[in-house]
Amino acid sequence: MKKSILLIFSISSLIAEPNWEKARHETVDLFQQYLRIDTSNPPGDVREAALWFANIFEKEGISFETFTVPEDPRRMHVLAELKGMNPELKPLLLLNHMDVVPVDEEFWHEKPFGGELRDGVVHGRGAIDMKGMGIMELMALLELHREGWRPERTIKFLAVADEEILGELGSSWMIENHWDKLDPEWVWDEGGIGSKDSFPGTSAFAIAVAQKKSFWVEAVVEGKSGHGMRPYKDHPNEILVKALARIVNWKTPLEINPVIDEMFNRMGEKTGGSQGFVMKNINNGLVRFLAGGAVAGASVSTNAMLRNTVSLTMLNSGYKTNIIPERATATLDIRLLPHVEPEDFIADLKTVVNDDRVKFIHKRTPRNKYVSSWETDFFNILSDELTREKQDALAMPFMTIGG
Repeated sequence: MKKSILLIFSISSLIAEPNWEKARHETVDLFQQYLRIDTSNPPGDVREAALWFANIFEKEGISFETFTVPEDPRRMHVLAELKGMNPELKPLLLLNHMDVVPVDEEFWHEKPFGGELRDGVVHGRGAIDMKGMGIMELMALLELHREGWRPERTIKFLAVADEEILGELGSSWMIENHWDKLDPEWVWDEGGIGSKDSFPGTSAFAIAVAQKKSFWVEAVVEGKSGHGMRPYKDHPNEILVKALARIVNWKTPLEINPVIDEMFNRMGEKTGGSQGFVMKNINNGLVRFLAGGAVAGASVSTNAMLRNTVSLTMLNSGYKTNIIPERATATLDIRLLPHVEPEDFIADLKTVVNDDRVKFIHKRTPRNKYVSSWETDFFNILSDELTREKQDALAMPFMTIGG
């Protein structure tokens, strides 16, 4: 916990050294309080959590606003700020979401909304995704405010609803309706990772600057229904199953985008030898042809970083055992590399299926490319702070595969 707090307090080295023991106890206490607020989505009611944040900001004398979504008042957002001295500089936005995925209590050893502290670990739904980071950002703001520190640029804290179900009434709603309240230079959000084991004797920190695009598609086949006692060829179920067999066996081509190329280049510099050579030259056509498969096969996560992926996640067909249904559907969770357009990928998918009877309906189409530059002051500051105490540590840009 102290290392996490140290990281976010690196926003400035100008403030007095905090009382770490006091900060640790306060952080854990606030974390437990926050986890005890059930913000499962669905249904996505975060009002109690939003008002909890608002109450803290009010007590501390920190300027804040709350925003309620008219279409669904259960969706509420909280925006707080430390005013900067230079109005010419756009803000740094500390972003987090209050909602969490639902819980099946049968598979929990602790109460999912108990916020229990055991063996130095706080347990609860959303502890990692992402109430823990929300508390880190909150504590950073509180300590900076308590020290009376005025940042050069304004620092804003935004806790949003609705992230777990597409974010349409969360961050997207804030952008569409209150961009003038945000307008940041940089956004600090979830997504990156740190590892002690990537390289012998050192640590690696991957700072996420890109994200694959979520593209949800429904494959649909419609036709004639019939009785199960009279099997016939090419009914909707059979057509769909054959199409899905082609899709799940389709190996999409390897593609190295600039973010992954830079990540592998930095990893190669650290690794050295033949393995390092492959990493540094992974974007070379011959190297990719000879070694790309081995690199992609290192893990399912690595594979997903190097190509567009399709996961078959839902099947729906039939309503009675002895009836062949007139309609069959399958839901595909497609994750596209940032530069790939949905329509281009659907064209490839249709070629693979090679059956016009299978229709593809867009259920969720990504709107953006989700790529930021790593050649910025902010990225360099994060890199420097992450590696300051460990001189041989590696910081690198990274693309998340989730979202």
